[in-house]
Amino acid sequence: MDWSGLPEEILFSIATRMDHLSEYIRIGAVCKSWRSALLVRAPPLHLRFPFLLVYYGMWHDNAFYSPLERKLHHMKTPHRRRPKTRLGSSSSDGWVCKVHDNVNLHLHNPFSGAVVLLPPLICDDYFEYARKAVWSAEPTDPNCIIALLCNRVYYCRPGDARWKVLNTSLEFVPDAIFFNENLYMLQPWCGRIVAIDPHQGRDMTMATRPDGFLQGTDKLLHLVAGPSAPMLVVRHMKNEHETTWVEVFRVDGTLKKWVKTKSLDEGMLFLGMDNSIWFSSSNLKGCKGNSIYFMDHDTYFLVDHLRIFYLEEESFGVIGEIDTEILDSSYEWIVPTL
Repeated sequence: MDWSGLPEEILFSIATRMDHLSEYIRIGAVCKSWRSALLVRAPPLHLRFPFLLVYYGMWHDNAFYSPLERKLHHMKTPHRRRPKTRLGSSSSDGWVCKVHDNVNLHLHNPFSGAVVLLPPLICDDYFEYARKAVWSAEPTDPNCIIALLCNRVYYCRPGDARWKVLNTSLEFVPDAIFFNENLYMLQPWCGRIVAIDPHQGRDMTMATRPDGFLQGTDKLLHLVAGPSAPMLVVRHMKNEHETTWVEVFRVDGTLKKWVKTKSLDEGMLFLGMDNSIWFSSSNLKGCKGNSIYFMDHDTYFLVDHLRIFYLEEESFGVIGEIDTEILDSSYEWIVPTL
């Protein structure tokens, strides 16, 4: 029997009954026609639960830790050696940014193997280096804007020959996200957030210091693009490794201020060292909305604890432990796409 001729509706009906993304991917590997059919339609939501992206093995192949399965999945990359740096990035669309020698950059989808080349980074300042990249849309979209955070902020579109310097009043931007096609840039030492349209080059303060906010080494800040507004998550830390409390603020565009909230719009937040994402909890069995996933590092036992903070109940939970030798210190969350 020629399985390549199986009707697409039947194929997709079978694929959506898979319990894990790895099984879904193996179905697509049977033949070209099956892979093409599955690429057209996104995997069902329960197969797109965020993974932890880590490097593993001699050749530093991509590895993905599934919190739902508590299992590590290995996947070959199209590059034979590990880039010297993997930038913190917006990974809710399945893409990551990688840089070689602080010059050559590309966006890579480790699930589909797709690659989008970016202009080389040529800096006037010898000490300037790329720290984080964020993008406004699917990188294959010609209207996508990629922003690169260095000592200055650069931006480009796929296919551009060079980076442009963003005209902003901020001298240094350690964190940023795209929301509604505007780039929101955070100054963590004061909690101020500024929005700018990269094409117009005029920035506007959207919110200032949250009430009662004092930045220090006992806090970690995470900027997240929520479904209705940018969010700021403040993790209160003990000994820089243990989270003792979590607060969430959202931008009120009318009042131009941060407003404390107990609602994540029935979603979940996944907090990483370099990126953080919002993910819908609808139709996900065993997953509770208004919950926040994050990692705490145990320096004594050399393990990382994957924990949950339930925002409404103001309580903590523990999913499990991950060996520190497996987990990259600059881990990031990624939502699988094919």
